[in-house]
Order: sequence, then structure tokens, then C-alpha cells
Amino acid sequence: MAIEAGDFTLVTPTVDAYDPKSAGLDATVTIKGSGFGTFLKTAEHADLGLNQKAYKRRSDIEINEPEAGTTVLSNVSRTEVLFNGAAALVQSWTDQEIVVKVPHRNLYGIGKKGDFFDNLATGPLVVRRGSWDLLPDGTCCSPKKWMTVEAGQFTIEAKGLPDDGYWTNNRPDASTTQ
Repeated sequence: MAIEAGDFTLVTPTVDAYDPKSAGLDATVTIKGSGFGTFLKTAEHADLGLNQKAYKRRSDIEINEPEAGTTVLSNVSRTEVLFNGAAALVQSWTDQEIVVKVPHRNLYGIGKKGDFFDNLATGPLVVRRGSWDLLPDGTCCSPKKWMTVEAGQFTIEAKGLPDDGYWTNNRPDASTTQ
């Protein structure tokens, strides 16, 4: 038995522009382009109003990493914007425009001896969508597939950080003369 579903077009996302190219923490960045999709597929890194009921977990399908057995490690059927690997808080998402906030992160480096990344301020601004499919026999699941589009380089500026006085006197109420 064969069922014809008709023709379809696979749309590949493209980024035409993003602005600004650098900004401080919590600043808004707008990404313009096409093919982003008309809905947000996520349950994390998004405004609460955007991700409500974005997907419903089904108990009959488990999304696993190949070596994870029956433990669900990640949901790859999601959409995200990354600033040098750190997920942004999505403010709005349409097929032609994405608005996100610059994520909070350690700008001075992370890692351990021999594996330390000392400058996390500048890196790629990436839009990506993930998906998985059931296998032909109905079991779960094909390896995760990511569609990734790099918009360009972005620099997280040292703006929006606490002022120097915060580090020396973070309880000004305790130093009053009463």
C-alpha cells in the first residue's frame, strides 16, 4: 500500500542581518532572515509565555543519546540561538525575525588546567533547529540532526555587569551609621 503525500519544499533558514554586532548582558539582539519557522520548538531558554505547550512529552517515545540506554538525556527537537555556545533567552520568534537577549556568562574564561577557554566574549552567533525521527520499524529514534546557520561573529561587551563597588561592598545597608 502506498500513499502519496504530494509535493513539499524543504526550507533552509538564512540569516540576512543581525543587529547589534556587540552588546552587553541582557541587551536585545534582532536576527532577520527567512525560514526560521513559524513556531518555537523548545521548553528551555525562552520567555515563559513562548514555550508553554511547545511540545508534549510522550511516555511511549524516549529521545536518547545512542549510549544512554533508556535514560533521556536531551530533547533535540528544539530551536535555539547560541552566543559562542551559550544559549540566549528567546524573546520572540517568527519565520523572518528572532529577538533574543544576550546571555549571562563568565566572560573571563571557563575550564580546567590544560583545557581552559580564556576569552568567551567573542564567538559565533548561531541559530539552530534540531530534530529526530522514528525509525522505519516504528522504534525510537534516528540520530539527532541539527540544522545550524551561523549569522556571524558577536562580541559580548563588559556592560550590564555589577560596578566595582559591588565586589568590595555588596551590602551597603550593613554599613549605615545608625
